[in-house]
Amino acid sequence: MIYIPAGKDKTRKRSIETIPDPGLFHISLSTHRGAAAVPVVSIGQRVKKHQLIAQAGGAVSAQVHSPASGWVTDIGLYPQPDGSKRETVVIQNDFKETKEEVIPTYPGAFTSEEVIQAIADAGIVGAGGAQFPSHIKYRTGTNRIRTFIINGAECEPYLTADYSLMRQYHAQLLQAVALICNVIQPEQVVLAIEKNNKELVPIFEPYLQSLPVPLSILQLQGGYPQGSELQLIRSATGMELQRGIIPATAGVIVSNVGTLYAIYKALYEHTPAIERIITVSGNRTEVCGNYKVKIGTPISHILQTLGISVPHHKVQLILGGPMMGWTVDDHSVSVSKGTAGILLLEKRELHPYNCIRCGYCVDACPMRLMPFELAEAYENRNKSALKELKLTQCIECGLCEYVCPSDVPLLESFRLGKILTNLR
Repeated sequence: MIYIPAGKDKTRKRSIETIPDPGLFHISLSTHRGAAAVPVVSIGQRVKKHQLIAQAGGAVSAQVHSPASGWVTDIGLYPQPDGSKRETVVIQNDFKETKEEVIPTYPGAFTSEEVIQAIADAGIVGAGGAQFPSHIKYRTGTNRIRTFIINGAECEPYLTADYSLMRQYHAQLLQAVALICNVIQPEQVVLAIEKNNKELVPIFEPYLQSLPVPLSILQLQGGYPQGSELQLIRSATGMELQRGIIPATAGVIVSNVGTLYAIYKALYEHTPAIERIITVSGNRTEVCGNYKVKIGTPISHILQTLGISVPHHKVQLILGGPMMGWTVDDHSVSVSKGTAGILLLEKRELHPYNCIRCGYCVDACPMRLMPFELAEAYENRNKSALKELKLTQCIECGLCEYVCPSDVPLLESFRLGKILTNLR
């Protein structure tokens, strides 16, 4: 773990506000891990808010719903934060808020399979960034779940969306936790938060005995990347798992608080995954806060709504956190189910030098990899070496690049290396 200046004071006490809906939504069908969703609407078709617009396209995939009523103006390839272009449904908002009708249900009467199916039908994915379809995670089969970890460890600098969610919607979060406990039957529940957020403890303490199983609060010491799934499992249970191992097989399930809030919205308010909470912040903007925003909202609309200008020669705009997020120059890219923030940071001119093999990246790597050797293997397009050096174990936390005195673009090499070797 490495201490990185947090920069969270600008937004951590801000109440959650709502960004007004844009006139056009750009809803990507393949931001989650796994197969892209398949459109079930056509250009020119009128759609209702909450209507299914794309069906899960495989075993590891997620449904996609319309965040507003209106009509489909295009289905085609549009820019993504990583620079690629992927299939996207464009919906023109009619601002009438005509909703898809649903039959009211009471989640407490659901069987475990019905809860899991409702999560799948709502298109809920991991809100922490990886966007793995949540219904798959909760199908534990014969695995005995000993520990259910609620991930409130928002370790990326500047981001406070999860903190604000826990502070304002703790009761709703715990309703979702109780529901999931009935499904996966864990022996214990651990709420993991940063020690700097200890003021959350008295907010959750009244609920410690209200769940079907015991709930404890784990206060994590400062350090990055403690919110990463594998590092969190180690802190909560002492187990060290390799990346690629399904935690449920070791008796653990981890869910981000944003994911659980989406489950509450789906099961209790009959709202599919069409919105999320993001942080807008950074050291190059005085306009900041935590905001509810619809999935598919272009970044340009958010910036314009908040009155934020972005002089490209001075400001670096990042979608996500400063360590694992994507630098974006095209502001037409939109918010996805895994977008945690929009950050405006001072543009730092990088001057990459040759690797001096100082070993700082090796010391910093939480997965005990050899980052400089991986970078060299990618530079040589050596696929076999990338596999032998366990590129799949890289969690893309960015620590190696953060400590590199030569400004070597290590994280970019690893992301491109996974694409080269088809290891994502």
